[in-house]
Amino acid sequence: MTPQIPQPPSRRLFVSMIVSLDGYIEGPNKELDWFHDGDPQFEQYCEEMIDSVGVALYGRRSYELMVQYWPGAETNPRSAQELAFARRMNALPKVVLSRTLEHATWRNTRIVRDRVLETITELKREPGKPLVAWAGAGLVGTLTQLGLVDEYRLIVHPVLLGGGTPWFKDIPGTHKLRLVRTTQLGRDLTVLCYEPART
Repeated sequence: MTPQIPQPPSRRLFVSMIVSLDGYIEGPNKELDWFHDGDPQFEQYCEEMIDSVGVALYGRRSYELMVQYWPGAETNPRSAQELAFARRMNALPKVVLSRTLEHATWRNTRIVRDRVLETITELKREPGKPLVAWAGAGLVGTLTQLGLVDEYRLIVHPVLLGGGTPWFKDIPGTHKLRLVRTTQLGRDLTVLCYEPART
């Protein structure tokens, strides 16, 4: 009998998104100004997160929002802390899942237009730190439908928007999750972490 060669464990993929208490990631007019950062514990959480990941995944719109800020933050930072963070953001390998984005100008970025399941599965099989999806609801829905998400991290901000873009949308069927941990950041923010309840 040929001995079985153990397979290396797949690296995890988690999605991370700031969400209002009533479940929106943008206001009714796509506003993002309802979230105010600057809390030292939230900043420390972000520092630890970026050090813990090996690849960032984006959809087209989230990529375009990020690329408008972070390359410039390295050349014209507001503080030494922002400069250090921007350098890590810009150096991080990035994958944009989009059929419409023509060119990726952000350093260390590649565009994936098709074969999403195969591409992400291949990335998860590579050695290294986990993958993070800093993404909009469309990409989160795609990754969920394909069964690629290992953990959902919701950074809940205590505000009610009353409408807007829901964090989860266009996800057919029921997807059961289980709460694996909670973390309070400062006075107001709570991180809720869920894993798919796979049977």
